[in-house]
Amino acid sequence: MEKEEYLGIITEEEYKLILELVKNGKLQEYRYLVEMFEKEKNELAAMMDMDPNDVYNKIISDYLKTVKGISMLVPGLSTGIKDAKSGVSIYTYNGKASKDELVDENTRFDLASSTKLFTVLETLKLAEEGKFDLDKLVSEYKEGKYSKLNIPALKMAKFYYDLRTDGRLDERDGELSLEELQRRLSSTSIAKENTFVYSDIPFIILRDILPDADEYFKKYFNEEMGLLQTSYDRSFGVLTGMRENETVNDPKARVFERYSLNPGHAGIFSTSRDLVKLFESLNNGFLSHESITKMVTPAFDTPILLNPDGTMSFKKNKDGFTSGIQNVSRGMGVYFKHPEGIRANEMVNAMGDESFAIAGFTGTWAAFDLKNGLTANILANPLSFEGEREIVIDNEKFNIVDCGKRFTDGTRFKVSGKMSKVLDSEGDVIGSAPFTRITNTLKEEAIYTLLKLRLAKNTLMRKAEIDQSSVLDNEILKSFEAPRIVKGK
Repeated sequence: MEKEEYLGIITEEEYKLILELVKNGKLQEYRYLVEMFEKEKNELAAMMDMDPNDVYNKIISDYLKTVKGISMLVPGLSTGIKDAKSGVSIYTYNGKASKDELVDENTRFDLASSTKLFTVLETLKLAEEGKFDLDKLVSEYKEGKYSKLNIPALKMAKFYYDLRTDGRLDERDGELSLEELQRRLSSTSIAKENTFVYSDIPFIILRDILPDADEYFKKYFNEEMGLLQTSYDRSFGVLTGMRENETVNDPKARVFERYSLNPGHAGIFSTSRDLVKLFESLNNGFLSHESITKMVTPAFDTPILLNPDGTMSFKKNKDGFTSGIQNVSRGMGVYFKHPEGIRANEMVNAMGDESFAIAGFTGTWAAFDLKNGLTANILANPLSFEGEREIVIDNEKFNIVDCGKRFTDGTRFKVSGKMSKVLDSEGDVIGSAPFTRITNTLKEEAIYTLLKLRLAKNTLMRKAEIDQSSVLDNEILKSFEAPRIVKGK
């Protein structure tokens, strides 16, 4: 086959893939996709005589370099990415789970706030099966335990209300008895509505009012989905993300665990593989499209937050200066692609409009694009076992004071105040960004790598069809559809 003919195949497949992404995602801006594939076209053309396995490895090389770079910022890291349409799946494991054990496919990470997704999925499934009514008032559940919450459960789960208890649910003001914990929960009242303030309380309450929540969790996630490493139970496997003498990072979850209660906002441990399995179950119809749509839809139709008088609400810093409008990018416990294209850090541009993502305090992130068949996750062990220095990715609540790391080519990463700086081998700054965005590069690289591999596979399959080569066809399937596991030292 001549190079010109091969370039024609690449162009044809590139065009089809871009059209598919735009159609499924209704992307408002896809110039960056065209630019990415134009670059990929030239790289693929240079690989026209390489075997499929070498093509695959060359495309993922940049992704693996990015993973390795990020892994040098945390004690341990696990990632999982999958394209349901091409069959590509890649898992990486780097660093330590504990002082004595390396991260591998069985390492279980503290999901922290990413736990909320499981509470939401369980709620939606129970609602589909007629076992729970999302439109029913919270005050009507649990024999009136939450008597002050005359609000629908669905709206509560979409962060519409600012809910307050009359005392903390952690133990900063003294050890809580079970009786006092339950009393404080039942005291929950509405401080304000129309806020979209991120909070744990709605999901603690939501799981509390679900019928037989523990049994249905096991039924849906462990039995039906086969997520055998996903559980509130911390009595098995190698666990990460915990300080010494603590069983889970979240202080409220620790209180609940003492009384054998599962809170719903945090406390689950899982693996990258299980999060990919979760995506596969959702992609295969575990929930109806109606339920998924409900999850990624805010509590009202306006994509920006409004003041009581109907005017736009603006963000303000501590000095009172405005820094843009208050957009609504939270649905039912998840972040979603904003309908007006406003960027949310949890989302990658190339993902469709009905995509959604979750993030957790310990450095966990996962994004799901069911229309385009794409998923990616990052799980981090945030605790350094050398002096217990806390370092976490993508979360400004952790104080990263001394985080200088050297990459293999001499490039150095350094955090100064709230800015991350990249220095070359001579010590000159070659780039900087808020350190809370450290993992954005990896998030984007993960999805773009899957799209590049899909284009490469489609192109090679088309070439095999034209050449009538069953040998090449088999090599492509073997190279692209076999799960890849990459373990660092």
